Amino acid sequence: MDADASVHAMFEATIDDISLFRDSIATIAELIDEAEFVAKDTGIELLAADRAVVTVVEFKMHRNAFKEYTHDDQDSKIGINLLNLLQILRRAGPDDRLKMRLSENKLYITLSGKSTRRFTLPLIDISREETPPMDKLEFSTHLRMNSDLLTSGIEDADLITDSAVITVRKDAFLVQAQSDVSSTELEVLADGHDLKILEIGEPVRARYSLDYLKKIIKAKKLSEEAEIYMATDYPLKMVFNVPGKAGLSFILAPRVEE
Repeated sequence: MDADASVHAMFEATIDDISLFRDSIATIAELIDEAEFVAKDTGIELLAADRAVVTVVEFKMHRNAFKEYTHDDQDSKIGINLLNLLQILRRAGPDDRLKMRLSENKLYITLSGKSTRRFTLPLIDISREETPPMDKLEFSTHLRMNSDLLTSGIEDADLITDSAVITVRKDAFLVQAQSDVSSTELEVLADGHDLKILEIGEPVRARYSLDYLKKIIKAKKLSEEAEIYMATDYPLKMVFNVPGKAGLSFILAPRVEE
């Protein structure tokens, strides 16, 4: 029996396939070190901004992604150090089952497989800055594209400089970077397979930090396709969905043109 098992747990969940949860937390932890999960009847959610408020992250993992999911009527807030949580998740073997249980001011984590390993993480108070709402932004362009192609454009641009210009036309998606002596360009044509332009009026163009884009695109482990929303010189929204199980969304502020 786990320590403190006699105390009523406000939230308890079991996951058979740990990789989805671990890959999501690994990407979020690239940007944010501490965050507050909210355990709801529908599943767990996280909404947080990085310390510089350059990016906002929203994560949702639906209750049907869990093998078992028990939750009280009231929402449970779980403030946690994501790096510490990730260290534990990375200790899991490929066949291990993960159980999380919230009790009082601690999160109890059990990894069960050929052996049973137990961990305890203290809950922490998260100073809640006003997180910019994700649903208040209005975008003129909406597309879906192959995550690997997008990654290649970002990594190519990172060889040249620290920011890239993303342009979307009716027929193509471009990532361009330029320094005093070098330049690179990725062009992906809208073929309905690797790139689907779902909505666009006039062409859009904005510059973004490659340091942030490199961290965000690590979410490609979740989905072969990235969903992108843009407007000219406006925040970018990038979404990675695992249908019926989880979603990881990012808002990235544009880099002001020099």
